[in-house]
Formats: sequence, C-alpha cells, structure tokens
Amino acid sequence: MSLDKDDGAVEKLMEEGKKKLNTEGDKYDELNKLELSDHTETAYAGMGKEELMKYANSPFWVRLRWLLFVTFWLSWFAMMFGALFIIFLTPKCFPPSKHEWYQKSPVYIINASSLVNQSNLNERIEYIQQLGVQNVVLTSVFDGDGDKVINFMQVNKFLGSNDTMKDFIKNLKSKGMKVILRLVPNHSSKTNMMFVRSVLKEQFFENFYIWNSGSSNGTQHYPINNWLSVTGESAWSWDDNRKQYYLHTFSADEPDFNFRNKDVVNYFKEVFKYWLNMGVDGLYLDKVQYLFKDKDLKNDSLSNKATSILPETNELLSHWGDLIRNYSGVLIVSDLDSKDTKGINMVHSSVTLASNFTGEQLLHVILTKKNMMSSSSWSSWEWVCTDKPNCWKNETIDAFSILGSLLPGVPFINADPKLFENNKIPNITFIQSTLKELRSMPTIEFGSFNVKLLNNDTVFAFDRVMNGSESLLFAWNLSKNVTVLNLNSFDGIPAEVNLSLCTESACSILPPPKSKVNSNQLRLAGESAVVLTF
Repeated sequence: MSLDKDDGAVEKLMEEGKKKLNTEGDKYDELNKLELSDHTETAYAGMGKEELMKYANSPFWVRLRWLLFVTFWLSWFAMMFGALFIIFLTPKCFPPSKHEWYQKSPVYIINASSLVNQSNLNERIEYIQQLGVQNVVLTSVFDGDGDKVINFMQVNKFLGSNDTMKDFIKNLKSKGMKVILRLVPNHSSKTNMMFVRSVLKEQFFENFYIWNSGSSNGTQHYPINNWLSVTGESAWSWDDNRKQYYLHTFSADEPDFNFRNKDVVNYFKEVFKYWLNMGVDGLYLDKVQYLFKDKDLKNDSLSNKATSILPETNELLSHWGDLIRNYSGVLIVSDLDSKDTKGINMVHSSVTLASNFTGEQLLHVILTKKNMMSSSSWSSWEWVCTDKPNCWKNETIDAFSILGSLLPGVPFINADPKLFENNKIPNITFIQSTLKELRSMPTIEFGSFNVKLLNNDTVFAFDRVMNGSESLLFAWNLSKNVTVLNLNSFDGIPAEVNLSLCTESACSILPPPKSKVNSNQLRLAGESAVVLTF
C-alpha cells in the first residue's frame, strides 16, 4: 500500500468520525434543551383555581383558619381586660396638695429647755417624729421668765448661748423638722432695759410703753379709765419713779408696748429678722389681739371693746407677715376672729369647753370655728377646758386627740411639761401610732366632712369620705352609759366596717382593733370613742 492511499483513507475516516460526533452532539443538545424546557415549565407552574378551592375548603384548613381567628380575638380581649385590671389596681393619683407644710403636719408646742443641751437629743427628736410631727414650736426661748422677756434677742440662760441655739436649730432642720419660735410681742418684763429707760424718760425709749398720768385728788391717784387686765384687776399700775401709770394687759410685771410708736414696730422687725437669719422657719405670735388699745383711752364697754382686736392690729400683722415671707418664713398668730387678715399664713385659736360639755355644745364650737375660715375649711384644733387645767380625764383627752387629728385641719399639741422627766423617752402609744397612720390617708386632706348628733344628741359623730380612697367615721359617746349605735344615717357606710381605733373603755367591750364590726348595732361604752374605716 502506497503512502498516498494511506493518507486518503485516514482523512476519510476522520471526516466520517466528525460527522458522527456532530450528529450525536446535536441530538444531545436537543435532548438537553427539552429537559431544561420541561424543568422550567414545572418550576413556575402554580395550582389552578379549582385545585386551590379544593385545598381551601378542606376540613384541616377550615379548622386552622377558625382557630387562628378565635385565638386573635381572645388575645385582644385578654390584653384589653388586662390593661383595665392593671389600671384598676394601680394606686390612684390624687390631686396635688392644696396645703403648705405648716398645714399638713401636727404642730407640736414644746418648751425649748426640754430639748436643748440634752444628751439624748436624737432620741427625743425621733419620739416627736413618731407622733407624725414635723413642725415644732419652741417656747420659753428668750432671756427671761416665760413671757416676761428681758431681751428678745438673747436666749434664756438655761439654753446656753445664742450660738448653742443656732446649732440646735440647724440640728432639728437637718432631721427634717421645721422650727417655729413662739413670741409674745404685746409686753416685756419690767426688768427689760427698754422699760427701765422708759421709766427714766430717756430719749427714744420714753414712749416705748403706754403711760398716763391718770387723775389725783392730791393724796390718791386714779387711772384714766376702767380698763381691766385678764386677771380682772385694773390694767393700770402706778410707777413712783416716773410718777405715771403704765398699762399691763396681763400682770403688773408685764408692761404693754406702745405699738402706736413706730420705733416699737421697727424694733420688732429687727427681732424677727434676727431669728429668721438664725435659721428658724417661722414665728408664732401669741396674744396678738391685745397689741393695740384705743388711742383716746376711752372706757371699755359691751358696745366698745377698747383693748383688743382693733383694726390697726390686722394692718400691723399684715406688714409683719410680708416681712417674714420675704425671708421665706411663715407667720402664725393666735386668737383673731377677723376673716380679712392678710399676709398671715395661719390664724390659730383654741376651742374652749366646760368639763361637762354636751354634744350640742361640741358641735356648735366646731362648726363656728370652721365657719370663721374665709377661703377654706382648713383650720387648727386645740382643746382647752374652761373650768381649770387638767379638768378632763385621760380617756376624754385621748378622744379629743383623735378628734383633732381627723377633723379638716391641723392639730396643735401642747407637750406635757414633764414629758422627758428623768431623762426618759416615753413609749409611743397605740392611739398615737394609729393616728399617724390615719392622718396619712388622702381622705384627711381631700375628703368630705359630714357631722351628726345621734342617740338623742348623746353621740357626736362625723365621717370623712373620698372616692378612690379609704373612708372613716368617728363616733364619741358623751353619755355615761353604754349605747348601741345604728350608723345607717351616714350615706354609703357598709353593714360591716373595720374597727381601726378605740379609746380604753370602748376597746374593753369591742373586738380587737382591725376586726370587723357591725355598723348597724355598734356597742359603744360610756364616754368612749371609736374610729371605723371602710
């Protein structure tokens, strides 16, 4: 075989192989395209409408849809009722207080010597705080004997120095207490250097006090008018050195200042500034109704009260109130009946009753005092027996303490002079601790006040009611016998109420405090009192 033949055969075989391969490749490409086309159509094809409806109406999917529907609405209602439940249980937001600090806490009146320079001062302050007291009125601060003041800008020697007093005031305030000083501006001691100089007719001091020559028959001297002191004797005493009478509303050892003299007014302005700069939070000016007397010295009569509560009094007190307020202090004054007093933060007067007072008398004095308030029913409560000091038994005093703490207003508490005797701190009584708890109720500040006489006027009762807060009812049996009360005359009182507080005799015949009692048949011991909450 020649090389030419061989080359031709090889080329022919190679061409036939290429054709075969090309043909098989074409078939492969067509098959591959077909498979890809089928695959693509299958991937994007969805169920038809009939097939979808078939699935949608199947029992499984119907039940699933209803389950989801019911679950949604149950969850919605659960969230709604849950929110309402939370709102219902959340403590109510009461209105902001409409009263200032000096109106909220009981006012505790205590002799300064009971606290100053005492080794257990912190324990004594803690005792006062446990009573629910934050406002302390300090008495007998000034140099002298009680209201017979020798120097209004010097502390009593029993209290140490003025620096000692300043540190003491700072100590009280650091423990959250407000400090108020009691001051009687009407008079001074006869040994006060201002009176001594007035006797001598020294310039500036000559008319610091009220002087008058009176009349004389040559041998006997007579006062110019019929004015009497509070003791019932003549309000004029003769001074043999000056050869004139001086006026004293109280004892002859307490000559009255002349507040028609501007120098006297300015002197007391300086006194107030001095103590306010010392750090006190306010002043309690006592016996201010006697500051001015009739300038013509006319006789006192039933139709003409010449020695107390003259119009000039309000004007002066308003002026002082503005001064004290500029020092961020408060001014409390005593025994003014006027509704027109301006510039004064609080007017305080005691409620006086005889030892054998009746329910009608108690009701009258409380309503009278409340009606004296011009702009609000908030008042102050201090109870005084007209017969003699300590004329009421302990249970009556306890009932008055409860009454004053629950009436609309602030109680004034006079500390027992022997409170810390022998350096002992007394225990807080059940009544004292419970009253602190009750006074913290919003009802005491915001609640209504409704008072009644029950059981033939032998039971004095009132309620304090406020929506959204616990309400209370006070009942005091003034008769000597056990009585059964039906309290249904008070609107909204339930058949069962909580016994929160009781005086000794009441507790002796009732279940323990915090127990439930029947408001329709409440047995109350004679001369005893209870507090019910509902």
